[in-house]
Amino acid sequence: MTSQKSWTETTLDKAVNEVVSSGLFDQPILEARPVWHIEGAILIAECRAGAARYWLVAGADSPTDIIPAHVASTAREVARHFSLKWQLAAEQLRHGTVPRPPDTAPDDLSARVMHLVKCAESLMELVEHESVWVR
Repeated sequence: MTSQKSWTETTLDKAVNEVVSSGLFDQPILEARPVWHIEGAILIAECRAGAARYWLVAGADSPTDIIPAHVASTAREVARHFSLKWQLAAEQLRHGTVPRPPDTAPDDLSARVMHLVKCAESLMELVEHESVWVR
């Protein structure tokens, strides 16, 4: 048995730490379990903080993001939701309808928007392929 963590475990630990350190929760994440992933690329997990349940997405090149569990009931629906959410966020950033993230310099905003669009489109491509979701 190896002592190294798998990509899934490492990615989940890192994403949970990122979410917890963001201060979004009054209670710590008590449980997080991977539900679906493509090794080395993207992970969708269920999380619990107190009685509240969430979906979490993270990956090698994708944003780490979280939504309440009631928003979707399957990993595929979660992926569709995040894709649409990121597409909308990119449009809002592009048009200045939301403030520029404090960690993004004005000159870097365009690159951040394009990256968000790329992530959204890549995730939607996965959503549209039935074979990816049959396990």
